[in-house]
Amino acid sequence: MRVARILATAALSSLAIGAGATTAHAGGTSQPTFTVSPSPAPPGSSVTLSLNGGCQASTVTASSGAFTGSVTLTRGTTTGTYRGTATIRGDARAGGHSVNITCPNGSPSTFTFTVGTTPSGGTTGGLGGSITDMDAPKIATGAALVTLAAAGTTLVLRRRAKN
Repeated sequence: MRVARILATAALSSLAIGAGATTAHAGGTSQPTFTVSPSPAPPGSSVTLSLNGGCQASTVTASSGAFTGSVTLTRGTTTGTYRGTATIRGDARAGGHSVNITCPNGSPSTFTFTVGTTPSGGTTGGLGGSITDMDAPKIATGAALVTLAAAGTTLVLRRRAKN
C-alpha cells in the first residue's frame, strides 16, 4: 500500500510540473509550422502552402527556387494562419527544396519541402475496354469454344460416374 501511495504522489507531481511547463511555453512566441500539400508533389503541379504561427501581418510571402514565382499567403480565419497556392516548376528536380517565408513585421524563416518524380505513363491494367471490334464471327467462335468445353466436361463426368 505504501508503494502505491508513493507512485501516485510521484505521478501527480510529474503531471503538475509538466502542465506548468506547457503553460509557460504557451505564453511565449509560438514556433511557426509550415506544410505543403500534397507532399511530395510532382513537377508542374499546384500545391497548397500553409503557415501557422510566427507572424501577425495580413499577408506573408513564400519564395522558393522550385516555384514558378513568389507566392502571397493570405491570412485565414484563425489568427496566425496563412494559406496560398504555388505552382512547382516543370523542370524542378526531385528531392528537398527550401522555402523562404518573409513576414513584414517578423524575422524570415526557412523550411523545406519535397518535390516528387514526374509520373511516366498510366497503369498497365490489361485490355480494359481497348478491344472494340467484337463482331459476330468472334462471338460465335467464343460461344462454340465454351459449348465444346461444357460438353467435354459432361462426357468426362459421366464416364467417371459409370466406373
